[in-house]
Amino acid sequence: MTNQAPGKKNDEADFEDVEVYTSKLYELNIQAQDAVRDFSLHDIDDEEGIELKRIAMHDAYTELYDAIAKFSDEIGSEEFDIEYLRSRLPQAEDEAKQQIENALSELLAKAQQNLADVWMSLVLAWLHQAAAASGPFTEEDNEEKRRSASSHLADVYTMLEKPFSAVPQKIDGTQKLRRVALGDKAYQLMCEGRGEKDRDLADLMGSNKTAEAEFYDEFLNELIGQESTFRQAFNPFDELIWRNILSSFIFEQATDLYNESIPHFAKNKKQNKQKIGKIKAWKQNTAGLSEVYLAMTYNDIADAQMRAGNLEDASKLYHISSDAFGRAEKCFRNSLQLQANATQSANDKDHKMAQSLFCRAEASVQTLSELMKLNNKQESSAILKEIFKDLRKAEKLSKTRELTGAIKANLTTFSFVENLLKKRFDDLSAIRDQIEFAKEIRKTTLIQSVSKALDEAGSNLGENAIDSLEAIREGLDNLGILLSLEVDDEEIGYLRNKTIALVNNVKYVIQFQLSSKLEQSVKFIQSRILENLHAAEAASYYKVIGEKAQASELTDLGRLALATAYASEAQVYARQTEQWSFRTQMERIGYFKQMDDELGQLEDEESMDDAMESHDTTLSRIKQAIAAFDSAANELASVRDEEIRKRNNVEAQVRQLQAVVMKFRGDLRRIQGAKNDFLAEVSFRAGDISKAKIHYSNANDELREAVGNYNTAAQVFQQSGDAQAAQTVDGRAKTTDILARSIWDNRQRLERDQEPNEKGDAELSALYMGGG
Repeated sequence: MTNQAPGKKNDEADFEDVEVYTSKLYELNIQAQDAVRDFSLHDIDDEEGIELKRIAMHDAYTELYDAIAKFSDEIGSEEFDIEYLRSRLPQAEDEAKQQIENALSELLAKAQQNLADVWMSLVLAWLHQAAAASGPFTEEDNEEKRRSASSHLADVYTMLEKPFSAVPQKIDGTQKLRRVALGDKAYQLMCEGRGEKDRDLADLMGSNKTAEAEFYDEFLNELIGQESTFRQAFNPFDELIWRNILSSFIFEQATDLYNESIPHFAKNKKQNKQKIGKIKAWKQNTAGLSEVYLAMTYNDIADAQMRAGNLEDASKLYHISSDAFGRAEKCFRNSLQLQANATQSANDKDHKMAQSLFCRAEASVQTLSELMKLNNKQESSAILKEIFKDLRKAEKLSKTRELTGAIKANLTTFSFVENLLKKRFDDLSAIRDQIEFAKEIRKTTLIQSVSKALDEAGSNLGENAIDSLEAIREGLDNLGILLSLEVDDEEIGYLRNKTIALVNNVKYVIQFQLSSKLEQSVKFIQSRILENLHAAEAASYYKVIGEKAQASELTDLGRLALATAYASEAQVYARQTEQWSFRTQMERIGYFKQMDDELGQLEDEESMDDAMESHDTTLSRIKQAIAAFDSAANELASVRDEEIRKRNNVEAQVRQLQAVVMKFRGDLRRIQGAKNDFLAEVSFRAGDISKAKIHYSNANDELREAVGNYNTAAQVFQQSGDAQAAQTVDGRAKTTDILARSIWDNRQRLERDQEPNEKGDAELSALYMGGG
């Protein structure tokens, strides 16, 4: 892709093991989204299969959050800067001291936030494994997932030794979990010191269980809410289901822990009477919420099945959802403060049962139509009675205008059919035609309703994405009813695809707005990746419905978002290359100072390892910067629309990135040259003149190649109109050329049996930091 220096050897092999995290996170996000869809559309009667799909979904998210934690940890490079500033603080005075203190304060805050981000990602990875171990569709726990969850939880606890806070909104999760860990240790010590019958032990164990319950009830609830909002998991076409499964799990765990705490407090009942009352109220709330989210989980899958035309499966799932809402209602009824929740759950229970009955009736209509086709009047009459029974009950339970309207329309149609069946018709095909005619009328009315909602959503999209989303939601119920009528109908299929296109378009707009408010971070990169995925998903459906211009625009906007993510990652590693280059220079100076010290010679092997590791880490960071900048340039270059390219100055940005890549390729060769120069000096001091000559020759070759890369970068910067960058890189090329001459001179001195010249601080700084 990039311009190459004249005579430059092919060094692509150097980058074979370089991992661009943005690419990895992009793939893992797609993998997670696909896993959700595979799970939600799997045959519910295949118990083993759906359980495997559920676990695969949790595993996909665990892998994603593990990668986010690893990336966040790797880019957290504040420790060296903090140590460096602290070492300078005692010597600083007045204004300089104030500046160092301010910089130190900012770095400490940044380091704390990075630790929090790593920790919360580890918590989410553990939570998915814990939920995978204990799912809603099986009675038995999965032991393999339980062991995996324990391993992940150990990582979560291990990080608590570092001083930081993790607050998604209001609740500090580290404080909650530290309280659990300290409580368990205190209980263990009290058991050893006082014996297990001590009365204080019961209260301590009760408090420990309550603290752990609060970790689930308060912190994890906040964390899941924040993450689902960030990922735009707000509709049944995508990731809503994982949020509901996790929420049901955490409230179930909280309920169990509250239940376990009560008997311990009850041993000192008189003193703990008020506390027991509070915990019982909390328990009723968490138990009810666990059932609510379980109901919503089944509802999510039912919606997916209904929209896929699997009406019998949808009916079963809505029935299960209704039962769960019923259990939630009973839990909430037991607390005076939760009566509003109880009323809502009762309404949801009734409505889900109405949906179940409606789907069963619609499935029976298909059977009725087949019987009429066979002219089977007796069986047709029996099926019709069942349809009436389901619809009349559903009419009483329905809580939405859309479903009630559909039920009434069905009742009108089948009342007419019933009257016709009572007459002596030998040929039932005429009645069947009447049913089809009524379905067409209903279909037309529903299509108009959905189309109106989608038009409103489209008109609001540019100005107010939230209003657009609300309009889409209003159309979803009617769309579900439409799809239950005839999933293969071309016009209905068009509306379905248009709805999904608009939903993802809205998600792209909202994600774009969210990204614009974020600072450069892993979360910013994640947000840009999600922008790309929402845009690409919308584009794929716009293409299906024939809106190619909209599809093309969104595809290119998604490419811009992903290019921004790559560039953000590259900038992180670009900053780290400077930090590590300076650190490596200090390691080199420290190593030779230690070698000059008689005592230091005893530790030279360990010090040598540290110096070599520092060089290698610096080279690794440069390679990662190059790979990420290269990916950003490639992604930008893939933008096709001329207007978008012009509006975003794509041509100039691509040239600029190409120049940056060449500049970093020069840095890579320079640091490789510095490493060889370091090894040459080490070899000379060890008396191995032959090896020293080889290292000096290699260092010279690397620096000469660096000069070529810098010259090419300067030319490209100049061509792209960035004269200042061109001048800076040209200066670096000249400085590197001087360094190469100096190193070659040392090589020649060895040939003449002379000692090589030692480098002063200025020359070392130019070698490691670049100069120019």
